[in-house]
Amino acid sequence: MELIEIKGLFEMDFGSPSPTILSNDNELFIAFYADRQNSSTIPQERNIIHDTGIFALKFKVYLKYAFGLPGEETIQGHPYSKLGMKSYSFYELKNSELIKSLQDIEKVHPQYNPKKWEMYRHYILTFHDNMFECIAQDFEIREENTSLYNQAAVMLNELSIKDF
Repeated sequence: MELIEIKGLFEMDFGSPSPTILSNDNELFIAFYADRQNSSTIPQERNIIHDTGIFALKFKVYLKYAFGLPGEETIQGHPYSKLGMKSYSFYELKNSELIKSLQDIEKVHPQYNPKKWEMYRHYILTFHDNMFECIAQDFEIREENTSLYNQAAVMLNELSIKDF
């Protein structure tokens, strides 16, 4: 396995990025606050109704995601830490064991196609208090000058429109 940091898209908020996840069967959004000053290491309290400065990632054709531990204080206990994983970052994990295990499960499907698995990527976002992992074909990112509350409504609307 090889952990590759995806740099230059955003600077993660060091205190309270407040990650919020919405998904349907095929697409997944995660929105979070970016660092206001691009260099602050002091945690900043956020008001999700009024504070602005959101980044929203949309993962297309996702298969699985996980959200939770570890946080900044325990990230060194995660198996990926020996690959260089640190908090407040965005990564792609090449040669992912998780993708291989999902592929092994899928092999029993009558229309199993090994070529399909070449399109999937393992993405990881590390925050202050938690970590997000997603297996998806691709992602889009956008910066929004809105609150997390308003962005959640936008994401829900985007997911709902496609379901009808």
